[in-house]
Amino acid sequence: MGLYVFCFARADAAGVAVGHGLDATVPLGARVHEDLAAICCEVPLHEWTGEAGEAHLKDLEWLGPRALRHEAVIERMMRASPVLPLRFGCLFSSAERLEELLRRERAGISAFIEKAAHVEEWSLQGSLDVRACEEAMFAADPRVAKLSTQGGARYLMEQKLRKDAVRAARAWAQETQAELARALEGLVRDWRPLRPPSRNPEQPEREGVFHWALLLPRGAEAELAMRLEPLAEPLLARGLHLSARGPWPAYNFAPRLGDMSGDGREARTHD
Repeated sequence: MGLYVFCFARADAAGVAVGHGLDATVPLGARVHEDLAAICCEVPLHEWTGEAGEAHLKDLEWLGPRALRHEAVIERMMRASPVLPLRFGCLFSSAERLEELLRRERAGISAFIEKAAHVEEWSLQGSLDVRACEEAMFAADPRVAKLSTQGGARYLMEQKLRKDAVRAARAWAQETQAELARALEGLVRDWRPLRPPSRNPEQPEREGVFHWALLLPRGAEAELAMRLEPLAEPLLARGLHLSARGPWPAYNFAPRLGDMSGDGREARTHD
């Protein structure tokens, strides 16, 4: 058996780690090292490594409930202590290996947990209704009012203006991001650009143009909304939809810890 670690928290929150672990067959627990608690549970390593592990990580019926449980445990711990959240699939081959990491990285983990007591992560996404934006750009072009009334000439010029509107829409979507960044100056402590959201099958007309992880002071939700509100309506008029959500565990701002630097795999075993 190995240890699956959800997050690190303050040691005095270890008692909150009750209930079941990744599934109902194993209990949730904590390994305490000085002022830190590693919130964890036992897992069969063979389910996470080798060919069986690769197959499980591609099996949504196996993966989905465990990923949801991972998030639920961290969110519950956040109500008792600031945390350093770990990505889904962080494994240790033994308690001794986990203890080694805690000894080696204690200072960095403790520093982040103290920082997390005062900040929280939010997500800001922008999705663009490309057609609506292009139409808005076309309508705003002063050359449209001067189009010829003659059919052939008008058609050719209109096609040129519509091509210009496509380019203008893309440029405007990029410029808008700088405008949003200026609006959030002084509030955002740190930020990370993330992959834009995928196209939603239920809203195929929208295309993800940006996705930011924002590190904000705790309790800054009202301030964030107040700063975005004056921009939201004029942006929407040109087809850009804003979505601010949170707070989340600060995954995107957590430090890389020694050999937990991450290699892109969802399951990493420290043996």
